[in-house]
Amino acid sequence: MKKTIFAIFFFVSIQAYLFAQEYSLKDCLNYAANKNSNLKIASLNYEISEKQINQQIGIGLPQIDFSSTLTDNLKVSTSLLPGELMGKPGIMVPVKMGTKYNFSAGLKLTQKIFDPSFWVGLEAAKLSRKYYSQNSEKTNETVFYDVSSSYFRALISKKQLTNLENILKASEKTLAATELRYKNGMAKKTDVDKIKVSYNKTKSQVEQADLNFKQLLNVLKFKMGMPVEQEIVLFDNLTDNENTDKHLEETESDKESTLTNRIDYRILQTQLELYETDKKNKMLSYLPTLSFTANFNYSAMRQEFDFFQSGKNWFNSSSIGFEFKLPIFSGLARYSRVQEAGLNVDIAKENLNLTSQAIKVDLSNAFIQYKSAIDNIKNEKENLDLATSVYKNTQIEYEQGASSSLDLIQAESALCDTQNLYYTKLLSLYIAELDFQKSKGSLINFLNNLK
Repeated sequence: MKKTIFAIFFFVSIQAYLFAQEYSLKDCLNYAANKNSNLKIASLNYEISEKQINQQIGIGLPQIDFSSTLTDNLKVSTSLLPGELMGKPGIMVPVKMGTKYNFSAGLKLTQKIFDPSFWVGLEAAKLSRKYYSQNSEKTNETVFYDVSSSYFRALISKKQLTNLENILKASEKTLAATELRYKNGMAKKTDVDKIKVSYNKTKSQVEQADLNFKQLLNVLKFKMGMPVEQEIVLFDNLTDNENTDKHLEETESDKESTLTNRIDYRILQTQLELYETDKKNKMLSYLPTLSFTANFNYSAMRQEFDFFQSGKNWFNSSSIGFEFKLPIFSGLARYSRVQEAGLNVDIAKENLNLTSQAIKVDLSNAFIQYKSAIDNIKNEKENLDLATSVYKNTQIEYEQGASSSLDLIQAESALCDTQNLYYTKLLSLYIAELDFQKSKGSLINFLNNLK
């Protein structure tokens, strides 16, 4: 029974792996563009900014309000009238005036004629839309960077795992051959033990590398917005980027356009515009406003609650007019708000200047790091070729009895170390290239042009 269950589980696992979709970096980025939650949130925020523009436009259109009032005078109010009106001169006579039930309903129309703050508010709403659009672009850059770096980490981890597995297979064959030679009296027990220790060490490294790869693959899925239980296979198309020198030639010509290419700099520019607009709006609060108003009302007064009976009197009234407001004195609150807005503008300008200097430093450092990574990978590639050649030759010599087991173990250990260093440098190269493109503000274009 247990064997049957194991067989079924093994078959299902193999089928899942065989039918898992193969993903290149381009595929991962396309998936993230549609599934990543951060990008969806940024898109929703942009839609909110569109609604804010509609709200501001609506403020400038005619405003029509309906209102109604129903009053039950539990005790009708009493007024004092001169007695002369009622034949009682010399005294004041108390008289209850009014009805028990009063009802009124009407429409009021208001239309702005002159209100400078309306146009400034509309300008601010459009700048807000621009701001959220740029934030969406910034989020897109961040997501693409995270997906790309996670993809490179996972794929290089996979390559390390594959190479360790190849070394393990070779070590297993060598161990089996040495054990056979020992049984035939052609090898020492210490040779078997040494190779077995090396084999176990490599096996442990394979297990750790496999664990690291699975964890990095889960991180990649998370960055993409993919369910962690979904199976994927990474398309192995990594090279050591021997043609990356051409990107370095573009640096000098790109320096001038870097500021305008950097989305974080453009966001700060938009923030400055928003602060300047806010200051303008505060200053316009000193100006008067003029609005047109129109009212139409129906009312009725009853001693009994019979408003819905036919034949009863209803009275209507209507009016039109203009409402003019001129701010005179606000206890210096308005003045303080203008001063505060001006200080916010000054802070935004300093932040823009600070960011400008930081971007120049960032670009310079990214260029240095990228150039160093290119030089390093060339050296490590040469070292890896030499270590691989030494290991293969030592294997042949050991099989022929020309080298000792210690020589073979040392060659294998040197190959593992060289491979690890090579792939560490290769990962550094890819991350440095991403950082370099990001520092220039060209990361999205760079990734979109990948094959």
